[in-house]
Amino acid sequence: MAEQASTQQRKGSRGNGSIPPKRVEMVAITGYSGAGKSEAIAAFEDGGYFCVDNLPPRMIGGLGELFRHEGSGVERAAVVSDVRGGDYFDDLLAVLGELESGGVDLKVLFLEADEETLLNRYKETRRRHPLARDGRITDGIRAERELLAPLRERADVVIDTTEMTGKALRRRIATEMIGRERSDNQLALTLLTFGFKNGPPRDADLTL
Repeated sequence: MAEQASTQQRKGSRGNGSIPPKRVEMVAITGYSGAGKSEAIAAFEDGGYFCVDNLPPRMIGGLGELFRHEGSGVERAAVVSDVRGGDYFDDLLAVLGELESGGVDLKVLFLEADEETLLNRYKETRRRHPLARDGRITDGIRAERELLAPLRERADVVIDTTEMTGKALRRRIATEMIGRERSDNQLALTLLTFGFKNGPPRDADLTL
């Protein structure tokens, strides 16, 4: 009887010889262009997540299957998918549903900001809005807001970045979504002595 119980344990928790599927935590980041998705993915990368930017939705599904493979080594991942994906973006809602039903621990993060803030950010960078390549930026912002309305309703976390700096957004994501300890977010200070014979340290922020 003891030998039989030992064999049962070796077969896995299901008791039928099958191995329980690997669980993977995945964060899908989307939202308005100019709302801070680049800062968000940087925060997750700093938190140890495997990160992919500007991924078409159908490729997210394949990536989820790859991550669930026992040999992948990936336990936490974050992907950005937005209107830059063109026609593929229409599939995102369906893909998110497939990921959840497939056993992926999925969270959807939606970033937004008011129209004036988004317009000012585009004016500062002088970039074209992906939905207004040959027209006014305001037209692209409004079209995107309408297009993404169903995804905003689907999101688990919505962050308004209107009054936030990039640093503040990264800090909020680190503390509220990644769960990093406060000590991990504190300033790191390194004091280094050097001799001018070999030149000052090239990576120093301040040299005295």
